[in-house]
Amino acid sequence: MKRVIVFFDYSNFHQTLSALTKGVFPDQKKFDFKGFVETLTLGMDLIKVYFVCSTGPTSSPGQQRFFDWLDGQEYFYVKQFDRKSNNQGEQREKQVDVYLATQVVALAYENAYDIAIIVSGDEDYVPAIEIVQQKGKIVQVVSALTILSDVLRKKADRVLLMDGHGELYFDNFLS
Repeated sequence: MKRVIVFFDYSNFHQTLSALTKGVFPDQKKFDFKGFVETLTLGMDLIKVYFVCSTGPTSSPGQQRFFDWLDGQEYFYVKQFDRKSNNQGEQREKQVDVYLATQVVALAYENAYDIAIIVSGDEDYVPAIEIVQQKGKIVQVVSALTILSDVLRKKADRVLLMDGHGELYFDNFLS
């Protein structure tokens, strides 16, 4: 059985779901992350889910409770980074993409997985994908077509879209 690790870029995923639900997520609808991961990894040996996110002064207490709850779920590891202010005082996410890409590469070199599933449409992951593919690892990308980078789509071994009506259709995981 193939060993798999799922890597969630939560900011990118949140942006995707907010766009797909026209703003209903997360205020009026909740997403079943555990069910989503179970569907993604069906028939594979799930090793870990790295859920990487950022928080800042505008983050709600409910969001922090959710991150804490998810971190306590089997297989899930939640890594949080603080948002930083730029010169205009706007909050920006920092370190998330680099941390996630580093984990993808480091765990490939440790032979911790056979398949990496990256839940993001962000082109920043392309160099990491190329490195782990050279190590013989398979990389699947999960995203929505509207936010998926063309370069990322071309580099991935497999792309699963959430905005179709197949088994990964995002609406199947909303409650």
